[in-house]
Amino acid sequence: MSDLTVQLIKGERGEIKPDRSEALRYMGYKGHTPDSSAQTLIDECERELLSAISPLCCYAYSEVSFPCEGVVDIGFGEIESRDLSSHLKGCHGAYLFAATIGIGADRLIAKYNRLKPAKSVIIDALGSAAAENWCDLAELAITSGVKHCSRFSAGYGDFSLAHQVDFMRCLDMQRQLGITLSDSLLMTPTKSVTAVIGIGAETRTCGSKCSVCKNIQCIYRDDKK
Repeated sequence: MSDLTVQLIKGERGEIKPDRSEALRYMGYKGHTPDSSAQTLIDECERELLSAISPLCCYAYSEVSFPCEGVVDIGFGEIESRDLSSHLKGCHGAYLFAATIGIGADRLIAKYNRLKPAKSVIIDALGSAAAENWCDLAELAITSGVKHCSRFSAGYGDFSLAHQVDFMRCLDMQRQLGITLSDSLLMTPTKSVTAVIGIGAETRTCGSKCSVCKNIQCIYRDDKK
C-alpha cells in the first residue's frame, strides 16, 4: 500500500461505445469491410459483451519530479525511462490510473472459445475497444478543465512493464477493481489498463501507441501502410 489518496469511478454499461474501426483492426479486417453476415454477428457479439461488462476506474494524484536526465519520479520511486520522462516534460504532477471493464468479458471470451471460436475472437476484439473507450471516458472525467498529456502505459517504449507491480500497490488495484497480476505481469481481468496521465504541461500525446512499441512486426500495428 502507498500513502496516495485513491479515488474510484464507476461507469455505466450504456455509456460504453467500442470504436468499431478499432475492433475490426484487431479482428484482422484492416483495409476491408466485413460482409453483412459478419456485421450481423459482430452486432450480436457487441450487444452480448456490453450486457456483461462492469466498468470501474481508480486513480491517484502524485507530484512529478525529474531527478536527472532520463529519470522521473511519479510517486512510487525513480523510474529510468527516457520515453516517459520526455512525455511528462513540463508536468508538475500526474494521475496514476487504472481501469477495467470487468471479468464478464473474460468469461464470455472463455465460453465462446469452447463453443464458437469465431465469437470468442470478435468479443475479444470488441472488449479491447470497449476498454479503450472506457479509459477515454474516465480520463475525461478525471482531467476535466486541466491541461494534461495523454495516457502513457507501462510497456510503452522503455517504460518497463515491471512497473505494473507498482501500479498494483499504489492504487490498491486488487481491492479497488478486483484486478490481479500474474507472475508474467499480465492483468486479470484482461481488459484492464494502467497508465500515467501527466498534469500541468501543454496538451501532448504520444501519437500512435504503436509508435513507441518495439514490436515492429506486430500484425495489429496501426502505423503500417
